[in-house]
Amino acid sequence: MNITRCLRTLAFGVGAVLVGVVTGCGGGGGSAVLPPSIVVQPASVSVPAGAPATFTVTASGDAPLSYQWKRDGAAIAGATAANYTLAATALGDNGAGFSVNVSNPAGALSSTAATLSVTAVARSWGAAVLLSSGDTLHTPGDPHVAIDTAGNAISVWQEAVGLSVRNAVWASRYGAGSGWSAAATIDDPIGNSAAPQLAMAPGGVAVASFVQSTSNNGGGVRMLATRFDGTAWAARSRIDVLDASIDADHRLAIAADGAATVAFNQSDNVTGRRATASGSSAAGAWATPEVIGATRSYEPQVALAANGDAVMAWLVTDTPSTSSLWASRRLGAAWSVPVRIVNGGREMAFLRLHADAAGDAIAVWQERPTLRTEVRATRLAAASGAWSVPVALNDGTLQAQQPELAMRVTGDSIVVWSEASDSGQASGLVMNRYVASDAAWSGPARVQPTGASAGVSPSLALDGSGNAIAVWLQGASANPLRLEVWAANFDPVAGLWATPTKLMTDPAAYAVGGQSQTPAIAINAAGDAVVVWFQRTDAPFALGIWARVYR
Repeated sequence: MNITRCLRTLAFGVGAVLVGVVTGCGGGGGSAVLPPSIVVQPASVSVPAGAPATFTVTASGDAPLSYQWKRDGAAIAGATAANYTLAATALGDNGAGFSVNVSNPAGALSSTAATLSVTAVARSWGAAVLLSSGDTLHTPGDPHVAIDTAGNAISVWQEAVGLSVRNAVWASRYGAGSGWSAAATIDDPIGNSAAPQLAMAPGGVAVASFVQSTSNNGGGVRMLATRFDGTAWAARSRIDVLDASIDADHRLAIAADGAATVAFNQSDNVTGRRATASGSSAAGAWATPEVIGATRSYEPQVALAANGDAVMAWLVTDTPSTSSLWASRRLGAAWSVPVRIVNGGREMAFLRLHADAAGDAIAVWQERPTLRTEVRATRLAAASGAWSVPVALNDGTLQAQQPELAMRVTGDSIVVWSEASDSGQASGLVMNRYVASDAAWSGPARVQPTGASAGVSPSLALDGSGNAIAVWLQGASANPLRLEVWAANFDPVAGLWATPTKLMTDPAAYAVGGQSQTPAIAINAAGDAVVVWFQRTDAPFALGIWARVYR
């Protein structure tokens, strides 16, 4: 018997909760297995909301050592390494305790619990900055914006080049702490471009897609994409089906590794518009586009899970007065056979689609089942592939229209839309919130304070803690016909919207309504946000794309 080995083994049990039987200390002469011992206990962590939190344990003992992390005593699925990271903390995580069980064939013991402290981050709006030319020759519009984990952002928009020789897609990059770069074109130097879309991975890789004609005076139309690798924009890639008619209606999504998917409409001039998808590798190589849907498709949407699986949804014109909603999934490399989710809805429009990290998705849209338009939603359960029965998100007392959807990685979602009376008088912005832990919608609630000018054309974004920022257009108090850009923050713990803030700082400036002039917002997991919008002035007459950063 190895007496020294036996005594050493027993000593490791002191000061820890030791479970199991130490072998090899009897008279059998077998070699003892050293049980686990925790050398360094997990330390408590304090982080700002939205930041990751990592807990680590250092243990000794004979291999193999096994680990199982717990949160407030409950095992965390998949957390079986010597460290555990909560990717995006939320204020609701404050006070949670994280411990770990360490085991080997000789026994098991539990660590002490480390406490997670999550603090709210004080943020404010920076100064308004002009991104585009700001003169009357270039007529900018259709702004979009995206932001990465570090707070760097990119904005793209459509604007004429020179003396209106052609319309181009422009881009400007915001470096956290350094400001905005000079605007530059990112499309081909020949041909008119329109309808830019933008998506950005957490690490800073971005993809922009747009349609562009083959000449400055017409010609065929192509769907192009270009990739920003963190330093520069790459050469454009054609991603549509060659020799097919392309319209500008498309959407773009990007995975964490930089692989992108574009959903768009293309027509073979025989059967009409068909929902089509094209995907790229993480390095930016685009695959052959694949026709997914049948004829007469419009408003294609696409969203990605954390592993790159995709879900695509689109509307189909069935008759001049009825529409249907269709969807397909890409699990791995292949798209599934499309399924009809909603059959025979009337005047369906404003389709929006998002997916969480697990691939569960929500689709929302505007529909007129009766004399009043409704905002409706359906949810995809990724595990079963089944879509839920559509539900109305508004209360039905007013016309509900122009829904916008935002979702965090956990599946919590917010939908914001504008409401109007039956005569068309705008009434304001309303929201409904999907709480993933309850698997239910919370019910409609007003976004704007009572008595405020009615908001229209909303945009919306959610951070990693569930905080939301909504931006919209509303009439100025002195002249309701002059629209202004406003924003408000949503606190998920209190379930309340803060007092709105006017983002336009020039008292002579005003915005213009219409889908191509809707303000755009992007937010990262930590809560840094960027808003871009179009505004104009009359004296002097000027047009421009402006931005404000929230950090």
